[in-house]
Amino acid sequence: MKKLYVTRTAPNPRKALILLASKGIDVDDIDDVDLVDIDFASDEQMSDEFTKMNPMQTVPVLTLDDGTVLNDSQAVCEYLDRVYGERSVMGNDVVQRAQVCSMRRIAEFEVLYNLMLAFQHSHPSKAQRVEQVPEFVAPSIARATKAMAYFETALVGRDYLVGEQLSFADIVLYLGLDFGKILKVNPNEQGENLARFYQMMNEQFSIKKMAKAKPTKGPE
Repeated sequence: MKKLYVTRTAPNPRKALILLASKGIDVDDIDDVDLVDIDFASDEQMSDEFTKMNPMQTVPVLTLDDGTVLNDSQAVCEYLDRVYGERSVMGNDVVQRAQVCSMRRIAEFEVLYNLMLAFQHSHPSKAQRVEQVPEFVAPSIARATKAMAYFETALVGRDYLVGEQLSFADIVLYLGLDFGKILKVNPNEQGENLARFYQMMNEQFSIKKMAKAKPTKGPE
């Protein structure tokens, strides 16, 4: 049995959950995948068992029947996209896949990553895990909001970043906008097109609307 380790409120594991949901698949209902909710509040990802499986102590992690361990969100999502559902969220042909990759990388490294960096260096919950440098916070938020202007323009006259259907790039951009709320970066104040996009995505994939976590089972 494959196992997918997640926590359902963090951006990186949410990529996998939303990817499946966008294809009409409830992760809790996949017959050959055992979903394992990892409790970050109790540092379950720091346990010896989890660390042995994933020394990076991060989620998502997908373990396959042959013992293969995928411990990067992009790798996990690539696998899930190819194996489950009919339409590819990563792109339906070589050109579209390249376009999705380009938009996804900008959304990830310019928006989501910078906001996560600001969070790591400002939130009390991270104080014991990273050497916080408060001076990183404001410039990181500024870089993220500056990059949002690029997507405000990209979304002029269109619902999605690439083509006429939701792609992985949209998922990553949505997660960046959603995560920004923790840092008081309002996704509805970054431009008319981004506000429309965020509201559309949030209506389908907000934490409140997605499946709630089952009791934590922990890695076996």
